[in-house]
Amino acid sequence: MSATEPVNVPRFVVAQTGARRSYAVPLILEQAGMLERFYTDVCGNVGWGKWLVRLARFAGGMGGKLRGLANRRVPAALVEHTVTFAWPNIDWAIRSLGALRDPTQRFRLKLRLFTELSKAAAGRGFGRATHLYGMLGEFTPLMRAARARGIKVVSEIYILMSSQRLQEEERQRFPEWERVAPDWDGVTRAAGWEGAPVGDCDYYLCPSEAVAADLVERWGVAASATVVVPYGMNASWLELEPRPCPGRILFVGTADLRKGIHYLAMAAEELAKRGRRYEFRVAGNVSTEVLRQPACAHLSFLGRVPRDRIRDEFQMADVFVLPSLAEGSAEVTYEALASGVPLVVTKAAGSVARDGVEGRIIPERDPVALADAIEQLVEDRTLRDQLGQAARRRAREFTWEQYGTRLVAALQNMRS
Repeated sequence: MSATEPVNVPRFVVAQTGARRSYAVPLILEQAGMLERFYTDVCGNVGWGKWLVRLARFAGGMGGKLRGLANRRVPAALVEHTVTFAWPNIDWAIRSLGALRDPTQRFRLKLRLFTELSKAAAGRGFGRATHLYGMLGEFTPLMRAARARGIKVVSEIYILMSSQRLQEEERQRFPEWERVAPDWDGVTRAAGWEGAPVGDCDYYLCPSEAVAADLVERWGVAASATVVVPYGMNASWLELEPRPCPGRILFVGTADLRKGIHYLAMAAEELAKRGRRYEFRVAGNVSTEVLRQPACAHLSFLGRVPRDRIRDEFQMADVFVLPSLAEGSAEVTYEALASGVPLVVTKAAGSVARDGVEGRIIPERDPVALADAIEQLVEDRTLRDQLGQAARRRAREFTWEQYGTRLVAALQNMRS
């Protein structure tokens, strides 16, 4: 330790697959002088991924995928801290060729990949780390190895732990809306990951009160072990000039049961019965099962809208809706706030909007309450504009820069 290095500052190994939020967590910790090491699967400018990118020109039909890897680059400040592992990923890729149409086998192979990545990372060690920061459903064996060495483990629970159970309950209630899902829990148990990461962590970092409450109420986690740090949004959203079209209702996200698309369809039906001919725009992937539901007759499905065009949708939205049954803290709710659009969401959506201040918080699974809230905001223009202005003010408190400040403060308190 250098003479200038702060005393008693926790040092973190961060382990995650993919480029979640453009590597925000390891970058924030590096900037705070708290990053010991960053373990990840593959990126285009470190280790074996860098060589794959260089080989892309000779890869024929695979070249497109390899060139896409070039866009997954850790920030320059992270390069010297980053370690990737070739063989677990190569093994996974080879085995996956025989499971392209078998979702259960693909999930089983993904758990195998996480296990092998954990073993490889544990073999490289923890250096001077006092803490390990992991993500829900990833690197569980590494978490166990860290705790065995007396290292405190923090897991980011980015979605309700009960989300799969809640979605399966909804499939049973509405079987025609989604295909039968594989037995994810059975595969997880067989892999020795049942309940992970519950029981493998010292602290649970939650983006919303809904996530923390789910851990405490359904998974037996001590409330004192949960810490709520809301996410944020790019400050450029605050520059968007609102141009709301009265009666235009916007939903952004995959149009599935977990996000409550069926309750939005029912609410639209209810409003049509009342003579309210609002425009419901759904921006996101949608299945054929959902598209063919008669209840969706009043919804306009836009499909997946590119990021460079989705701002237009927010700009012209009158009300934003997300009647979700299970989220973490949906980023689209922050973007709606920043766009000056009042929200109608459930508590499970994890929004930082407050009921009656920046929007309306409605019960889950209640299409009438959803319809009532939409109607109130569209028809009462004064109220709608007041909530829209408050939404933008609220958003200024939740930029990604402020997320970093909150995250560092929370992690610095996890010293014991």
